Formats: sequence, structure tokens, C-alpha cells
Amino acid sequence: MKTEPLHWQRIAAETGATVLWHATTGSTNDDARVLALEGAAHGTLVIAESQNAGRGRRGAAWMAPPGTSLLCSVVLRPALPPEHWSRLTHACALAVCEALEALPGLPPPQIKWPNDIFLSGKKVCGILVESVLAPRGGFAIAGLGVNLNLTAAGFPNELRTSATSVWLEQGGRPVVREDFAIHLHRRLMAQTARAASDFPALLADCESRSFLTGQRVSLLSAGAERTGLVTGLGPEGELRLRGEDGREELLASADLVRVLP
Repeated sequence: MKTEPLHWQRIAAETGATVLWHATTGSTNDDARVLALEGAAHGTLVIAESQNAGRGRRGAAWMAPPGTSLLCSVVLRPALPPEHWSRLTHACALAVCEALEALPGLPPPQIKWPNDIFLSGKKVCGILVESVLAPRGGFAIAGLGVNLNLTAAGFPNELRTSATSVWLEQGGRPVVREDFAIHLHRRLMAQTARAASDFPALLADCESRSFLTGQRVSLLSAGAERTGLVTGLGPEGELRLRGEDGREELLASADLVRVLP
């Protein structure tokens, strides 16, 4: 299957953002961090065809065959105090869902708290938001890896039952990646602003797309394993978990979140 190259000049022209494109890089998040430390503006976008040191949460590796996915990072300078920057992950997740919802023939995208997007119960996108407090002003870097034109053969054997792509979900219809990047960037800018101006409404939109709400899960939080029923999201986007003892708690972060049968 042939895929079209990303035409970063067109992305810059249509979004108004500064766009840097790499055929190969280590990590777009690292590249964007360097630019931000040098004063890059809110919305600056770094795109790569492939990366050899990409990572997800907790340092997990993120790999994709060259030219098949949208691998990008965006510099964010939100109108939010740093104690509320956790909202940015929710803003990015909703933006990805909106970009996917604009494509024809896809099942409804869902957000697997806190930073994965699912189609048909499988992961199609991972999000990593990293924040930096610097003398010239704080910023965040939102890294996104969206599986667009991957075939089944493009996934390692161990991921073929847990990951998917837009190409697979659309029945073999390729995505014009620059079109998707343009729409995603616009939604990222809109939802980042909304995180500061109307976060309760943004959170309600995220909750309506929640993959975990109503499901029993096991997870690791603050070094302890917990199981319980996910009942929704808290006021800052925390996971609302009702434990086996009936008590409800809000979890700001967790690892190894797994849906139980």
C-alpha cells in the first residue's frame, strides 16, 4: 500500500503554525522541548515520518513503521496555572476523538483514561503530555502517535489483538495524513483554550466518550493494586473508582489499567 508523504508546508499554511518536519528523529517530544526552551510559540508542531526513541507514559517505547502513522508533538503554552495542566491530557484526548469522528466509516472513538484512544476496543492512539517549568515561562509538550495507515502486518505480533489503525477500521481506505494533521491541530488549539475557559463542559464531552465508565477494572495507583467499578470522572479529570468495599475514591494517576471480565 502506498502512502502519501506529509506536506508540512501546506500544514503550516492552513494552520498558521510553525511546522518542522523530519524524515527520521529520535523523539518529536524531545525536538519540541528544545524548540520551546528557545521560545517557540504555542501551537508549534513537530512531525516525523519515523522516530527511533519515541516513548509513551512511564517510558514505554512507541514505534511505528515509517510513513504509516501521524507522529507529532505540539508546544502548548496554556492560559492555565501549572497545577491545572493535567487538564491538557483530556483536551488532547478529546481533540483526537474529534479528528477521528470527522473521518467516514469509523466506529465511535473512545477515551481509555487517561491517555489512550480506542476504536472497536483496541488502541489507535497514545498521548504523552510532558510539562516543563522554565525561567522563560512554563510550557507543555503534547506528543501524539495516531495509527493511520497501518496494515495488520505493520503491528508486532504481540500487539495485533490489542491495537488497530484507521486503515483497518475503515476496511482498507487510506487516510491523507496531512489532512488529518491539519484538522487535529485545529482541534488541539480549540480544546486547549477550552481547558482554561470551560473545563467542566470539556470534561463532560470526554466522559461521554469514556471507555472505562461502567466497567470493573484493576489498576496500580500509588504503589498499590486496586480493583473496582469505574463510575466516571472527577472534577479535574480524575478516575472515579468505587472499590470492592463500596467506597469511592478519585485517582489522579494510575498504571496498568485493565478491564476485568
